[in-house]
Parts: sequence; C-alpha cells; structure tokens
Amino acid sequence: MKRTQGTTESERAPNVLDAAPPAPVTDLAWSADRARELGDRMVALWGELLERMPTMPVGGRATVAEVRADVLRDVPAAPVAMDDLFASLRTLAFEHSTYTGHPGFMAYITGAGTVPGAAADLLAAALNQNVGGWRLSPGATEIELHLGRWFASRLGLPPTAGGYVTSGGAMAAFVALKAARDTRCGWAIRDLGTSAGPPLTIYASSQVHDVNSRAADMLGMGSKAVRMVPCDGDLRMRVDALREAIARDVRAGERPIAVVATAGTVSTGAIDPLDAIADVCAEHTLWMHVDGAYGGVAALTDALRPRFRGIERADSIAFDPHKWLYTPHSGGAIVVRDMHVLSDAFEIEPSYTHEDKELTGRGVDLFTLGPQFSRGFHALKIWVSLLAHGWSAYERRIAHDVALARYLYDRAAAHPELETVGPEPELSITCFRYVPRELRGDPQSESYLNRVNERLMAELQLDGRVFPSNAILDGRFALRACIVNFRTEAVDIDALVEKTVTLGAEIHRTGVAREE
Repeated sequence: MKRTQGTTESERAPNVLDAAPPAPVTDLAWSADRARELGDRMVALWGELLERMPTMPVGGRATVAEVRADVLRDVPAAPVAMDDLFASLRTLAFEHSTYTGHPGFMAYITGAGTVPGAAADLLAAALNQNVGGWRLSPGATEIELHLGRWFASRLGLPPTAGGYVTSGGAMAAFVALKAARDTRCGWAIRDLGTSAGPPLTIYASSQVHDVNSRAADMLGMGSKAVRMVPCDGDLRMRVDALREAIARDVRAGERPIAVVATAGTVSTGAIDPLDAIADVCAEHTLWMHVDGAYGGVAALTDALRPRFRGIERADSIAFDPHKWLYTPHSGGAIVVRDMHVLSDAFEIEPSYTHEDKELTGRGVDLFTLGPQFSRGFHALKIWVSLLAHGWSAYERRIAHDVALARYLYDRAAAHPELETVGPEPELSITCFRYVPRELRGDPQSESYLNRVNERLMAELQLDGRVFPSNAILDGRFALRACIVNFRTEAVDIDALVEKTVTLGAEIHRTGVAREE
C-alpha cells in the first residue's frame, strides 16, 4: 500500500462507523403549539379585516416612497418578536393594501376572494403538495383533474374533455395555443421548430386580450402572427372579416392554425359570435380557442349559457376562477376538448421521474400536460369554495352581478350629467362618463371630456368610496365598472353615480382638466 509521509491511506481514511452525527438544527421546525399561536393571531387579524373592510377606503393615497418606508424592513439575523411581526402585518393589512373585496371595488376584473378559499389556501400551504407529480400529490391531483372534468361538463364538452388550474389567463392562453400550434401546423414542430414550414397565423378580434399575442411571441411565431380582425358596432368579431383574413393568408402561402374567440372582452364584456366562428373553424380545420378569462365562468350557469352558444364546439377554453368565481388569487383554468392534445404538446420523460405506473397504480403526472414541473395546490381554494357555497349560490350571485351592471347602465343613461359609452352590457361591465350639461352633444369638447374623465377616475380611486377603472372606446375615455364582487350591491352603484357627478362637477368647475 502506498505510503505518504509515513501514513498509509487506510490509516488516514475516516472510520464511517465512528463518525459523529451533526447536531440537530431545529430553528425552522416550529412545534404545533407555536404554529397554533401564529395561526390564531393571523385568523384574528383576518377577522378584523373582514369586519373593518366595508367602512375603509378601497385604496390608499400613499406614494411609493411612503409605502416603502412603512412596509419594508431589513431581514434580521435573529427572529422578529411576534408582537413586532404582527405590527408590520397590521401596517400592510390596514394601511397599504387595495381591498379588492371591498363592496366599492369595481375596477379591472379581480374577484373579491372567497372566505372558504382563503382558509383552503392555508391548508394547501400546510400540506405543501407539489402537484406536478401524482406520487407527490395524490389527492390534490385527483381533485384538480376532477374539477377540470366538472368545468368541461358544465361547458357542454364531451367526456374526452378536461383541464386543470393555471396561474391565470396568460398561462391558459399559452397552453391552448401551444396545443393548437402543435396539432395544426402539419409537421413535427416540437422537434423541428417553427422554421420547418410556412409561417403560422392566428386570428382574433381587435378587442382580444394582449396575452394571446404574447403567447404567440413565446411560441416562436411572433406577435404579428395574430391577425386582428375588425369588430362590429357592438365590439364583436366580424365573421365576414375573419373569412377574408384567412383567405388572404392562404393565398399568401401562410398557414392558418387557430381562431381566438373572446367570451367577454376586457373593455365591455362583449361576446364574439361563437357559433359562427366555430363554423369557420370547422370549414378550415382550425383550432378554436375561446378566451373566456373574464366571461367564461358565466357560461357555466344555466341562466347565462345561451349567450355563449357555440362555446361547446371549442377545442379549448380559458377562464379565471379568481375573477368571476371570486376565489383568491391565483387560479385560472384551461379546459380542452380532448386531454390527449395536452400530453402530445407537453409530455417529456425525464430519467429522474421514471416510474412503472402499472406496478405502482399511480395516476397522471400533471407536469406531462403543461409547462410547469413544480405546481402548488391552487385548485383547493376553488374546490372548497364550490363545496362550501354550493353551485346554486354561484348561479344567483353571477346573475345578480349582471343585473347590477344593467342597473348602472340605466342610471347613467337617465342622468343628465352622465353618458353611457359603448354597447349595452352583455355581462357585468358598464362603461360611462361624466359630461357637463352644457357640453352634451358638442363634438368640439371631446378632447376636454377625455381629460375630465381621466382626472375623474384618479380622483374617484383616491377618494376611496368606490374604485372604477377605465376603457377607451372609439377614442373616448370612459369610466368602467366591472362587477365580479359578491359584496357589491345597488347602494354601491348609487355611490358610484353620486361620487362621479360630485367629483366630475368639481373638476369641471375648477378647470383643473383644461389645457395649459
């Protein structure tokens, strides 16, 4: 045996049997009692928030510098005392948050966040399931797949259909359009890439959400591959223009693969003519994707389903439970007509995930059906919310949101200082604006009215009783109220009307919106 400075290798090698084990490090392993203490205080904070929220401003007036000064702190070497920790959390909760669950919140398309969903998120985090692999999340995976099948059945899709939970509409669009690209391009695009064939094209209305163009960009097709089809007077896709765009691209040697039909546009809630679009897709063997991120949930209800005639013919449908199912962020959904297209588009077989499914009896790994490997149990808050409330309650509330939007439209149409903008509400969005009496019908005042209403939106949000957003329709800056909030009632609509008129008149009287 080789010697080194008088010591053999066997003499220098440590004796594994005699090695001392590392001492335990338990700093992060909290006891159940300590966890209960933290949980009890967090639940108390949550309860206080629910009690106080209706009487608080929807949002704050603090600047970014003020927010940073109040909520940021250096990460310490030693633990923060529990009282100090909750003092920081109270500042966040009661001084520097925008309350999307407030009854006056009508901006954008963000649900109020269900109480059962919030509680379910605690359990989901505690279980800490990785819903990318079945063996790591057996119950969670089966709940998510069951939820996808239930959604598909409510939408009228066949037994082959199903889906799963995504982070939102952007991810759902990416998943759907990748499946469309891979199944309709005509070559082995996963292996050869997009350059192996003619340019691919997708069609959508001019009102479509930008996430679809971004999906085309991420899929290597380029955002300009999405052809914007003109809309009619109600801001719905014109089917005649769709046919012309497809024919033009075919003549140019390009390959149409999909149409994105919108079921509830962001600005006004318009629903494209889904059945007629499905006819065009069938004629040209195109994939039909329905972007229902906002409105798709309404298609699950018996009362509103007739407005979505043709959605059952789609190849894929995206919708966001964190919008109109009111569940906490984040949790969108993608549903496809045939689940096999997802495995065709995404399945891979890493060596380190090898498993003999026949031997183990385990189920589908969701990482084979989408782009994510690691996935949280985001389906639980949706599932628990549905179980805790029951579907009938959802049917009633969603219909009520639509009725509230109609109530706002009628009030604005009848008010001498308000004016409706865009089409009548088809779902739960109404657009309107403030117009001083003396300027009604004056085409020369459009630029000034845009400035007034732009300033008015900011003042309404800063005032905090109500919180609308905006839409720009035919060059007009409009206030936009989107009601996907189970706490909003007619009294809040009345407050929006009254605050709009009061603040609008003040802006007009003081001249702060006039050009310098």
